[in-house]
Amino acid sequence: MMRSICILALSTLLIPCSTFAASKEQQEMQRDIAQLQDQVRTLQSGFDQRMSSLQTLVEQALDAGNKTNTNVSVLSASVAQTLDRELKDALRPIAGLTAKMDNLGDNTSDIKNALADLTTQMNHLQQQLTDLNNAIKVLQAPPAAPPPSNTNPDAAGGTPGPAAASAPPPATVLYGNARSDFSSGKYDMAARDFTDFVRFYPDDPFAAEAQYQIGSIHLGQMKYEQAVMDFDAVLERYPDNKVTPDAYFMKGMALKGLNRKNDAIAEWRTVARKYPKSDSGKQAVQQLRALGVSAGTPARRRAQ
Repeated sequence: MMRSICILALSTLLIPCSTFAASKEQQEMQRDIAQLQDQVRTLQSGFDQRMSSLQTLVEQALDAGNKTNTNVSVLSASVAQTLDRELKDALRPIAGLTAKMDNLGDNTSDIKNALADLTTQMNHLQQQLTDLNNAIKVLQAPPAAPPPSNTNPDAAGGTPGPAAASAPPPATVLYGNARSDFSSGKYDMAARDFTDFVRFYPDDPFAAEAQYQIGSIHLGQMKYEQAVMDFDAVLERYPDNKVTPDAYFMKGMALKGLNRKNDAIAEWRTVARKYPKSDSGKQAVQQLRALGVSAGTPARRRAQ
């Protein structure tokens, strides 16, 4: 009888201790969970703040794009550089946030997946901004100085002779008309004038730029097949001109519009390899990176 009483008393003393130990473990687990939840909330708060900043940048970029149609003359190359720099600065905290998220382990896998989706969206946004910058570049091409006149007046009276009635307009007049039409948004008339200029004065110092402007107009009008042929004409007739790098890059944009991705990549690699310090070479590298393609691969032969 005494033995049974001792066993019962001992059991009574051990039960609260076991219950106490289990309760302590639960409290520690709850504290760990609460800390993890606080970390997730902190990361989510930073994530939301950066998303708000990025959304503001996107709205500013879109607003700037809408204003280009009515105020193209005030835009400059610095706008594109500023947008690109701000976007890259905004993406740096996201990269750091990704490293922190990796340290949280399997319990934060959902947040990491959401962050990966955000990075993809940012790359897509950067691609759209690059396309917008290229469109601005086409619209705001600065007017060049008029070329010298190639016509000679009649020696006797100082006026054109009888054959002048069927002769083409002077180079200065024809090129000036083309630039004027282009600046005022009369792109079809400008394309005709540039085409006449190249036909009548193919060896003029401004012939290469006139041929390039024809391709730029057709690219802006989404006439991609025609634009490819126009830029090919620049590359074939004027291979060492100052607009040659731009012709390579813009031909790549036209090929992209035709969904000829591999051909576009080849053109961008060519300009990045041959003219790495030019604006077009740098923009080509950006296009390649946006597609997830290296710029170091040797360029393919130019597509016809």
